[in-house]
Amino acid sequence: MSELNTLIDLVYNADEDYGDEIFLREYINKGFRDTSFREFRRRCDALASWIGEHFDHRTHIAVVGTTSREYLTAWFGVQCSGNVSVPVDTTNSTENIADEIDRSDSEALFIDDRHIKDMELFRERCPKVRYFIHLDKKYEDMLSLEEIVSENTGRKPSACVNKDDTAAILFTSGTTGKSKGVMLSHGNLIDNTTCCPEDDYHGKKLLTVLPIHHVYCLTLDILHSLWNGVTVCINDNLMHIARNLKLFEPNYSTFVPMIAATILGKMQMAAKKIPDKRLIAKETFGENFIAIFSGGAYLSPDIIRGYEEFGIPIAQGYGMTECSPRICTGILNCPKPDSVGKIVKGCEVKIVDGEIWVKSPSVIKGYYKDPAETANSLTPDGWLMTGDLGHTDEDGYLYITGRKKNLIILSNGENVSPEELENQFALFAPIKEIVVYSENEQITAQVFPDPDYPSEDIQSEIRAEIERVNSTFPPAKRIINVIFRDREFIKTASRKIIRAKINE
Repeated sequence: MSELNTLIDLVYNADEDYGDEIFLREYINKGFRDTSFREFRRRCDALASWIGEHFDHRTHIAVVGTTSREYLTAWFGVQCSGNVSVPVDTTNSTENIADEIDRSDSEALFIDDRHIKDMELFRERCPKVRYFIHLDKKYEDMLSLEEIVSENTGRKPSACVNKDDTAAILFTSGTTGKSKGVMLSHGNLIDNTTCCPEDDYHGKKLLTVLPIHHVYCLTLDILHSLWNGVTVCINDNLMHIARNLKLFEPNYSTFVPMIAATILGKMQMAAKKIPDKRLIAKETFGENFIAIFSGGAYLSPDIIRGYEEFGIPIAQGYGMTECSPRICTGILNCPKPDSVGKIVKGCEVKIVDGEIWVKSPSVIKGYYKDPAETANSLTPDGWLMTGDLGHTDEDGYLYITGRKKNLIILSNGENVSPEELENQFALFAPIKEIVVYSENEQITAQVFPDPDYPSEDIQSEIRAEIERVNSTFPPAKRIINVIFRDREFIKTASRKIIRAKINE
């Protein structure tokens, strides 16, 4: 590709290099809808031209919806107009969506059908929004993205941006407290897209299953595919992953650990009846599948080894929204499966009092209109304090031991990482979800048993496994109390358990 400085460069270079090759593939109305790199650029140009006519200043524009050609046209049309995309979690409460639209100072809003019923509330609570635009259909008192694109096809926008300009404001999932608007520049996102050596990805297919407002999906699925000429196959629903793996027959997919663990569990159940594990893997992932890339949370080495038994490599990386997101990249057939991969090119890591600090061209400019939180997370000389605990080794691999804010500090001075205990149950099928914490100076585990697991006494099986795990730890780190739940924990859109809400 030609020199890349901005996301506009990325869209235009993808058109120049890959042209009529397929960029997006969707399954709609029992048929495939394909969009080429060239057609995608033309759609973005059309929308960008309209935006340039209706706003005469740097504008924040919110997008609320699920991954689709229309959503991505809105996201990158905003970029090609030289403005700022604000992707908002479509699964959030209506009140929180409205709050984030308003706090981001967005002046236009793209939405899909899911939130048509909420338009009155959005109009009331988002007074700065001048244009409401539906991503697909035409509604009264709303504009239609498809009409805008159709009416402006063939036009070219005139945008002037540089790598230091803000490209997007992404709200953190808010596992504790109020969400924060992470400001990522064009340079941040381009650096993170290109921070790993090019591999032979051109012409391959990737199934994207993660929420599009999540930077892990944005960078690793969408931006990386634009850079490398990869076809992005769009999974329309988390419940359809199994169907769509067979339908699209991708070469790769990006998972979070919860998805990886769920699919592995189903393959292991199938292996009790069918001894040929390679056959099960082909039935599950299709004939063309090469590898899984995992991120978003820590992946237990037991899950990596579990996939190896089926002949599927799974590479674990590490990052956070504030790093666009990659700090480490996943290594296929990694010689150190306990690690979270190798630190990426251009990224510095140091350990300060057990906490991982990071400095790189991918690190945020700061939080939008939140100087206090910015000062709490960024040092004056540009180091991001990740809040994660861990260490590095001499070969450039990073290891995570837990979250600083989750650390259990007992009255005897012992420090206990709840993640260290939780990870021991990653492959124990009777447990679907587990959260470890301190209550009344005792280590407690809340457990949601897998309702699909066949057992005459699942609670006894779980208690026996907890006792076995306890025997491998010193007394101070053992689980004392076990609380069984009859429902799943509340999670973020990226399937992370919200620890602040474990009692809800």
